[in-house]
Amino acid sequence: MIEALHLGSMLPATLGACCVAGGADRRSPLTWLGMLAMLAAMADTMLLPRPVLAPVVWAALLVALALATALRQRLRPRLTAGGPSDHPVRAMAVHRSLQAVLMAGLIVVGSGHHATEGGAHAGHGLPVVLLVAVAALVFAFASAAVALRRSLPPLPRAEAALGAASIALMTLPLLTA
Repeated sequence: MIEALHLGSMLPATLGACCVAGGADRRSPLTWLGMLAMLAAMADTMLLPRPVLAPVVWAALLVALALATALRQRLRPRLTAGGPSDHPVRAMAVHRSLQAVLMAGLIVVGSGHHATEGGAHAGHGLPVVLLVAVAALVFAFASAAVALRRSLPPLPRAEAALGAASIALMTLPLLTA
């Protein structure tokens, strides 16, 4: 069951990367690096019997990329009032940054949660698991709200919905175990 949820969370994440391919910031190496790192971290920690990199290394990489994405958008000059809007690009940069931070948390908590499953100290991490799970579900609902906004073009709306699905599906194993 847990493996099916893990595989199920990979599909929306992969489709979200396809949305980046057609999106307004498709030429940004940082955007691509963030999406590919997220997919690689998910595949490595959820699908392989022994991860190539430790989950905490993946988490550090995802948080660093999230901070770099947020900083790049913060330092980027805003377009003029009469020119084309950069609102979808900024909105999705914030969305991807938050998704990467939550993904990092889910990867670390999920790996620790599965490693201690049934062990003598399994109950000590419950508040952290619950905190990350609640944050992830709040993100999923907020992403669904972003996906329903008519002011965004279709690809950013689809990417937000797919991000919500991916995070929600990664959170479910934490809540069921």
